[in-house]
Order: sequence, then structure tokens, then C-alpha cells
Amino acid sequence: MARVLDINEGKRRLAAKKGFDPWLRRFRISFDENTTIRQLDNLVIKYLVHGGEDSATALYDLIMGIRGLGPGTRFHYLDSASKMSVTDITLFLMDLIRFEAMYRLGWIENYTFLELPLVDLIQSFKPQFSAPGLTPPALSAAHPLYPEYLAEFEGDRNSFVRKLIPEAIKAFCDLEDDAGT
Repeated sequence: MARVLDINEGKRRLAAKKGFDPWLRRFRISFDENTTIRQLDNLVIKYLVHGGEDSATALYDLIMGIRGLGPGTRFHYLDSASKMSVTDITLFLMDLIRFEAMYRLGWIENYTFLELPLVDLIQSFKPQFSAPGLTPPALSAAHPLYPEYLAEFEGDRNSFVRKLIPEAIKAFCDLEDDAGT
């Protein structure tokens, strides 16, 4: 049994290497199979949080590398099912990256997904994790709009938090650059 675990861990390590190699070149920072969104440097979060073409390509590199689908530049050559899967995971990770930015600003409460290794999130992705099905974390009591958040119907609180994302992106990107989190 120990040998099976070693093989699985080796496969996980290899998948992480394939996924993170482009990130090592892009960000000049080392990542491994245990890297979580919570551990990403502010500079990495700032690069990814906007959701433009550059951040999508970086996420395609990560996802496709970990899933053994080749480099992100090959995204448009994937079959439809693989393309949909990569797109769903990209949207899921974009949400998590934005929630992490909000967390670092002190705007939201902790969120379990942010502390799970990226390799595991990508390899174990389930459709219920996709952006429409993902419930955002609760707004922090320290946020100035918290009383308004509490006044919302519980079912409307998800959209309340999501409406803060553009403002959070701007506030996070306006922070002074630093080397850590």
C-alpha cells in the first residue's frame, strides 16, 4: 500500500511540475504540489486577478499542465469537452483568486478553498465548484458595508459580495507591491 501512495504522490508532484513550470518562468517564483492560493505572492495575485487574456493564459498553462493537456497556448486546439472543462476550472480559480484578494484586504471571512493545494483543486474539480454554483465567502464584520450586508436577505448576500469584486480588484491592485502575502 505504501508503494501505491508513493506512486500517487509522484504523479501529483509531476503534474505540479508540468503545471507550474510556465509560472516559474513567468513569475520567477518556485511553486510545488502543495502551493495554495493563500500562499501566492501579492504580485502573482495582482497579475491574475483582472481576468484578462494574460491571466487566462497563465491559468490555462497551470490547468492544462496539471491535467496533462499540454501548454496553455494549445487551449484553442482542445476538443470541446476538454475546452469546457478547462474553462470551468479557469472561472473557478478566477473566483478564488478574487476572493483571496478580498480576504487580504480584510473584506471577507476565511474560505476553505483558498487553503487547498492548487494541484488538488484542479485534479479534483467537480462541476458543482463552477462559478455559478460557487457560494462566495461571507463579508467580514470589519467591512464598512457589513450592516447593509446583514440587512440583505440571506439568498441575496452572495450577489452582494460579488458586486464588490470590481472595487476589490482596484483596491488590491493599488496596494504597494511586496514580496509576500
